[in-house]
Amino acid sequence: MALNIIPADQPLLVKAIIVYLYADPGLGKTSIGFTGNKAISFDFDKGSHRAGELRRGAVVQVNQWTDVANLTANDLEPYNTIVIDTVGAMLESIKTHLMLNNTNKQKDGSLKLKAQGLANNIFKQYVNSFIASGKDVVFIAHASEDQSGDQVIYRPDLGGKNRNELYRIADIMGYLTTVTTGEGKNARVISFKPCPTHHAKNAGGLGGETGEVWVPELKTTPTFLADLIKQAKDHINTMTPEQLASVKAQEDLDNWKQSCDEVEHAGDLNQLTNSLQDLVQSKHVYAESMRQALLLRAKELGCKFNKQTGKWENPIEFQAISDGQRDQLQAFIDERGLDIKTVCEHLGIDSLLQIDISQLQSVQQEIDNLAKQGITA
Repeated sequence: MALNIIPADQPLLVKAIIVYLYADPGLGKTSIGFTGNKAISFDFDKGSHRAGELRRGAVVQVNQWTDVANLTANDLEPYNTIVIDTVGAMLESIKTHLMLNNTNKQKDGSLKLKAQGLANNIFKQYVNSFIASGKDVVFIAHASEDQSGDQVIYRPDLGGKNRNELYRIADIMGYLTTVTTGEGKNARVISFKPCPTHHAKNAGGLGGETGEVWVPELKTTPTFLADLIKQAKDHINTMTPEQLASVKAQEDLDNWKQSCDEVEHAGDLNQLTNSLQDLVQSKHVYAESMRQALLLRAKELGCKFNKQTGKWENPIEFQAISDGQRDQLQAFIDERGLDIKTVCEHLGIDSLLQIDISQLQSVQQEIDNLAKQGITA
């Protein structure tokens, strides 16, 4: 039998894509999920009833992880679109299941670090099983509002490594919110174009230059999501595999840099470092650029990497030298024929009390070196 070889310069037909949709509360993201083609919704968030008359698809109400843990391909056969509502609740369902085993819990009742890793692995395997089914997969999440300096940023409400994993595998990712039109009315819009205020991806070329798709009245547009997915597939299928890979890789890098900008402490750095290991292993074309962006943010925050623990650590809180230590340091400076002003200018400080106590010994050595250079009062 002859092999069906598709040259690199020809499009590779994409039959199923991954959609990641996150939204502010009460905007009808669950209802939008039901407008997919032959949709089945896995209701981890227990909110399908709120769709009311707009619930046009099948529902699996998940009360505990064992309800869906052993899902088979035959279970999904009648459906074309799988909706996970919400991914955050799905991860919590897995963690709750693991906590039934006391060996997975710490004394305070929280999951042990090893069990948290197991939860992440189960989550990833389950996501991969949906993708392997050949169906369109729609991940729905609540929007999280975070502050980065003066900028408010919206992103999916899902923790660390799993959030970055879904960023990577999604073909399109959009933020659903409301805007006020020129007529003063409220309208729903999904933004697929990334910007400083939110994360997004748009390999499907949705929304033209602005990347914005207005959400119509779903009662009269019951195939809204199905039409959106078809439009994205049609666009993707005009691209060669090389072009598509290039677009997705650049979007991965853009989202990564944005995630780095939003890092506030060592815990965030550790989550990104875990994600980076997977990207390096998969030989992502921008893995080194991502590593450099991570290192730059760590430097800006003053975080240090502990090679023994393999973890980033927050900077030690500044503790100034005492008045007595300052007086001793002044005498030390006088003995070496220097003045305080010269020393402060050399160290780039305005006062000796700006010296951290942990740096006192190295500062004295620096003053000694300065005196040996012949710089005197």
